[in-house]
Amino acid sequence: MRSPQLFIQGLSVPGGLAFDADEQLFVAETQQGRIQRINPHGKPVLFASTGGKPLGIAFDDSNDLFVAEKGRRHLLLISPDEAVEVYAHQCKGKRFTGPQDLCFGPAGDLIFTDAGDHHHSPTGSIYSVDIDAEATLLTTGLANPTGLVLSQDASSLYVVEAGHNRILSLAFKEDGTLAPPQVFIQFSEGQPPRALLFDDAGRLYITRGGIGLTIADPEGQIITQIPIPGNDPTAMTFGGPEFDELYIAEASTGSIHRMQTESPGQRPFAGPRSI
Repeated sequence: MRSPQLFIQGLSVPGGLAFDADEQLFVAETQQGRIQRINPHGKPVLFASTGGKPLGIAFDDSNDLFVAEKGRRHLLLISPDEAVEVYAHQCKGKRFTGPQDLCFGPAGDLIFTDAGDHHHSPTGSIYSVDIDAEATLLTTGLANPTGLVLSQDASSLYVVEAGHNRILSLAFKEDGTLAPPQVFIQFSEGQPPRALLFDDAGRLYITRGGIGLTIADPEGQIITQIPIPGNDPTAMTFGGPEFDELYIAEASTGSIHRMQTESPGQRPFAGPRSI
């Protein structure tokens, strides 16, 4: 495992990373309320403004970009021609409180975490949104859920519960909702985790403020911890010709670092949304 190297700097609190179908890197600048595209010369170019606090981002197989817009409390869809529209903002009449991160399921459904109300009992939730933009509540009662990732066989969802400084695993039930959470990793030091990714060997990559990058084995045992300059890593994504380059956003320095990994990343689901 090589040490992370600076890829780009000068960003304003990068909070989400994703590659499009043309292998161009996109970054959500949370503080500026915008999505930037990194051009071939390594310079950010404005792609779209969201008007709030964009966090997680993901492309589908039509190269549409979906954004968890926490500040405006909805999901956005940004098409390749840069048209911006609200994709979903409520579930059965209840407004989202603050979408934070998202990923696609194998059937094209969009799964995302919602912060909930921090002033009362934990009300953080996980929702899915189908291709018709209909939202379904999968589970609730979580303490500020943030990053999430599907297992390779899509049988379970792994979620950061930032309010309890831990990572949960939740198995999907036959009806598509989630079984009660099981604690996969409980941390006792450092700031809460932020983002999660698997590699194809089943190792879990975790960004953690005050720690850097933590890598755990398939049983949840810590393998190694790698410092990230600035020490406030947020989002991650895999890229490169062999999908074995890990890109890590860091908030305090407004930078993105890149490092070579031992195994390629697990390919994310992109969903048959173009059918």
